[in-house]
Amino acid sequence: MNSTKTETQSSFAADSLAIGMLVVLAMTIVQRSLGFFRSVWFCRLMDDSVVGQWAMAFDFITMATPVMLFGMPGSLPRYVETYRQQGHLRALVMRLLLATVSCAAVFMTGLAVAPDWFGWLIFLESDNRSLTYSVAAGVLAIIAFNFVHQLVSSLRQVRVASMMQFVQSVVFTIVGVAWLMQGGGLTGLILSFAIASLIAILPGAWTLANGWQGLPRSDSRFHAPSMWRRLLPYAIALWTMNLLSNLFEMSDRYMILHFTQGGEQMGQAAVGQYHSGRIFPVLLISLASMIAGVLMPYLAADWESDRREAVIERLRKVLAALSIVFTTGSAATLLIAPWLFANLLQNRYSDGLSLMPMAFVFYIWASLVMIGQDYLWVAERGKWVGVAIAVGLVINLVLNAALLPMLGLQGAVIATLSAHGVVMIGIWFAMNRHGFPLDFPMLLISILPASLLLGPAIALASVLMVIPMSPPLKSWIGEGMSLVAAKWRRALPEPT
Repeated sequence: MNSTKTETQSSFAADSLAIGMLVVLAMTIVQRSLGFFRSVWFCRLMDDSVVGQWAMAFDFITMATPVMLFGMPGSLPRYVETYRQQGHLRALVMRLLLATVSCAAVFMTGLAVAPDWFGWLIFLESDNRSLTYSVAAGVLAIIAFNFVHQLVSSLRQVRVASMMQFVQSVVFTIVGVAWLMQGGGLTGLILSFAIASLIAILPGAWTLANGWQGLPRSDSRFHAPSMWRRLLPYAIALWTMNLLSNLFEMSDRYMILHFTQGGEQMGQAAVGQYHSGRIFPVLLISLASMIAGVLMPYLAADWESDRREAVIERLRKVLAALSIVFTTGSAATLLIAPWLFANLLQNRYSDGLSLMPMAFVFYIWASLVMIGQDYLWVAERGKWVGVAIAVGLVINLVLNAALLPMLGLQGAVIATLSAHGVVMIGIWFAMNRHGFPLDFPMLLISILPASLLLGPAIALASVLMVIPMSPPLKSWIGEGMSLVAAKWRRALPEPT
């Protein structure tokens, strides 16, 4: 017989989903405000070509890391609760940690053997090794940060996970902006990000150290082969998804960098303009990523307890609220964007301003996909995520190759917009195939962001029209707000 502690006795008592969402929202607002401030100052203090180099370095650090780790840390949100209930969480984490360290060592060996090739790939410069080595430091730092953050999030310690993200953002903003204002260069900026990531590990490490000994223990022997047989298909599917999604996410920037006519500096400048147009839209995908990360352990717990309808209802409410709130916020931002670009960015990024409406649309679609695909992961049907993204990647590459020579930067954005639409359609059909309703409210949720292409005023009017058109949608929003308000009231101290 297994002897394990119950969840109420555990040293890692889970935050409720409603409280977790409130914490994520509050911390994200502050964190992304800092991120916006940081991005604006980076654009002001660096030439657009250097901004382009920074964008490529940051993308490589944050997107290549999950691929090189073969999906191992990403498996934690799905399986931590399962193995904690069995009393074998320590064994699971130790094996995943060893696999992560091994993958990091392989990457460092490859970079040491071919630093010039990595420099050409990332920056279109093969003779700046200090810049390439700074990226390597950033990769190692983000590997450590992501492993701790994934583990803390998987244990549903949402406040601690949010604190880690917050500390990383604050430290990087202070150190990075101060470095640039003192005349520092790109290498030091990348190292500043690495330092901030390492410092941000501390809240999570402290929480894990204090609670690790209180984890449930099982009298039964841990059977590693069984663990790997269950985990590896999920990890491989997740790795494939990360590879495809990161290639998909980075393909437009790489094609702009390597295929823009005019040489190395023109390509870097075009990426810098593209980066400026994404300053506001990228905040949405960051928020969606945090929401999806918070949501996954709760969906997994419901799924493991055979509460499938609860999984569907939670996702429908979150998707509806996200589409409406993100479309409304994007429209409001577009109304003031000309003033912001003229004053904050000194009229240096006109191309970025012109592409912003399309960027908002495809980032909202990407946000919906990021949250919606949680359903396929908890249902252990993650391969369909990879299929949808693979089709989108091919479309993105083909359209970029066709439109970049004709339309330049606008062509790249049109290609990316079209590819994101294809991915969203693919994910919706895969979810529907495995039991998620694809009905009229979901159609409204999906097409609403496209109204931004017609202008912010029409987008705001569309939001006001969509809610009354769908009673279920109106009900989801009301129930979601009531649930959050009730949980919030319970979390507040009683008045004296």
